[in-house]
Amino acid sequence: PEDQMGGGFGGSVALRIGRHWEMKMLTMLQLHNRNLKYTWQSKPGPTIKIESICFDIPLTIKYRSDMPNNTGFFVLGGVRWSHDFQSNEDMVIGASKPLVALKQDTYYYEFGGGFEFRMDYVDLSIELKMSNGITNALVRVPDSYYSGSLSAIFPRLFSITLMAQN
Repeated sequence: PEDQMGGGFGGSVALRIGRHWEMKMLTMLQLHNRNLKYTWQSKPGPTIKIESICFDIPLTIKYRSDMPNNTGFFVLGGVRWSHDFQSNEDMVIGASKPLVALKQDTYYYEFGGGFEFRMDYVDLSIELKMSNGITNALVRVPDSYYSGSLSAIFPRLFSITLMAQN
């Protein structure tokens, strides 16, 4: 796999539990590519591009520090469900067709941290998060040159989130 950038947008709903804890659910539309670069024994092989438009719902628990000088730090962890609208899971894939299909639904666990800044009219937060696939996302076709040579694909996502909230 090759590193690829993507983007997305969405909204959040949060429930504060006590002074330091918060449960948060986001709804996001993610747009990203996944590239798989193949290398055959004697020469470089093709690069298979997998385009994804995903609807994600992460559910996280957040622990925040006190906010002296209107600045604070937080850590979070949770789970994420992702539904890929461009999945080729149901497509019939031939042995030599250069296509690798991913499943429609993928589940992740995620963790991260960030900073919050309280301003006059808005709270701004910057969040760094890593999401690791729990389930195998590969639709394996044993006779295919491309998906048959892979045993599994467990997606890994790194995200930087900028959030403005009132």
